[in-house]
Amino acid sequence: MNDDELKKLWQQQPLREPAPSAEHLISAMQSKTTQFRRVLLSRDIGELAACAFLVIVFGIYYFTLSHTRMSRAGDLIVIGSSIFIAWKLVHACRSNPPALPGVTIVESLRAELNAVRTQSQLLRSVLWWYLLPLEVGVLVFVWGMSLNNLVFYLVFKIGFTLFSLALDVRIYRLNQRAVSKQLLPLETQLESLLHSAETGEPLDETHVASLRPIVLSMAAADKVKPAEFKVSFWQIAIFGVPGIVGIWFFWMFDQTKSDEGWKAKEPARATVVQSVHFDATNRYSIVARKVVDLFNAGDYAAVQKLFNPEMSKFMPPKEASDFFTGLAARFGKIENIEGPTNNGFRGWTAFRLRCQHGELTMSLALDADDKISGIHFRPVLAPRPSANIGSFILRLFSWQHLVWLPPFFLGGLLYSWLMQMWIGRAVGISILGVHLCRGLNLILWDEIKEVRPLRILHIRHLWLITESGEKTRMHWTPLERHSDLKAAVEAFAPANHPIRKYLSLLRRT
Repeated sequence: MNDDELKKLWQQQPLREPAPSAEHLISAMQSKTTQFRRVLLSRDIGELAACAFLVIVFGIYYFTLSHTRMSRAGDLIVIGSSIFIAWKLVHACRSNPPALPGVTIVESLRAELNAVRTQSQLLRSVLWWYLLPLEVGVLVFVWGMSLNNLVFYLVFKIGFTLFSLALDVRIYRLNQRAVSKQLLPLETQLESLLHSAETGEPLDETHVASLRPIVLSMAAADKVKPAEFKVSFWQIAIFGVPGIVGIWFFWMFDQTKSDEGWKAKEPARATVVQSVHFDATNRYSIVARKVVDLFNAGDYAAVQKLFNPEMSKFMPPKEASDFFTGLAARFGKIENIEGPTNNGFRGWTAFRLRCQHGELTMSLALDADDKISGIHFRPVLAPRPSANIGSFILRLFSWQHLVWLPPFFLGGLLYSWLMQMWIGRAVGISILGVHLCRGLNLILWDEIKEVRPLRILHIRHLWLITESGEKTRMHWTPLERHSDLKAAVEAFAPANHPIRKYLSLLRRT
């Protein structure tokens, strides 16, 4: 069938103004709800995969990279929220299954109506069960990160907080728009059909008109095939790849910060014992003083005897001796000690040690018997901001870190490809009109009274505005195969249609 024949088909009165029977309307609604369930299934699969990803990532952070109690609490909140979100989606799906084959029309319509109402309620309350729990967890995690450079981290945390809140507001508005523009009309149509099927009363004319596009689509299904277009891969990748690479950056950033707590292992050298003066006011101070006195005396075996059994297994006498020997060779004897404070490694009690060749932060954890269950030494960097920043950048982009960049980059490409496959057909163009939401919505050409461009960054969409003033956003420049898209619009859109004047926005290929 050529273009002229398609246009003649469009101009035929029976197709443009059908008189649909009740059977046609119910069949059209069943077709619409079937497609609606397919869209929900794709959405749920994507959301469940995202929840699993969050559980894995923040689980790794909890056990390896989160060093403060607050950040670890944020990890747990995100993990718990992800599990709850997954349960919420699965429960909503399982509690509203499609009607079994062979049931009555009334039972089928009632099952679909319950499913639509459940989804409508989910989207209305998305702030409480989806956005807010994740937002709280992520912000607790970010604000609980340790602060070595107060100004830098403060700027980062404030910027991240504002960005994440703005993103949540955007997501919330999109969900509420979906409720008002898609779910509520569908719910109203189902209620009207159900009422008509139960009572035998005729349908309201407004509901018949709202089902007209579906009836037209079904009537012409064997003759009209829309030209289908996806969102182009590079348009998804331009956002997806930086997002995945950003995960690599922040992972390496956290790893670089953690590298500052290294343990020196250098040959020992002869040193002179110095006295230490500080006020032993609590049990941590007493144990810290013992450690310092024995360390300055070179009696590393006695320091190891202060460990509890678990710590002794982790650091046996030989390893303890080698470690403290290297520490003494690097920093010399301890001349002064300050503390205690509660901002040590993983929230342990910390002491600042002033040594002959630098400064250390010693963090201690004690069991109930005042035995050492954990000890951690971290060098205090000299106050030379420019040198510290340069050294930090060199460590951040070391070859050990850069070797992970290609896998993350390829992962971003894979993610973008999967997103393109998951989105499927974004727009269809046919002699009937514009098919959106994988064909779930059909906007007839003669219903589009005005078209306006919408620009988001470098991407342009189109607002399709009906006579009633309802606006529907259509992908335009992000679509693949611009030459085919332009040809489809030129072939199928009526002459002088307002969409034609925006063909110049499509790039030439």
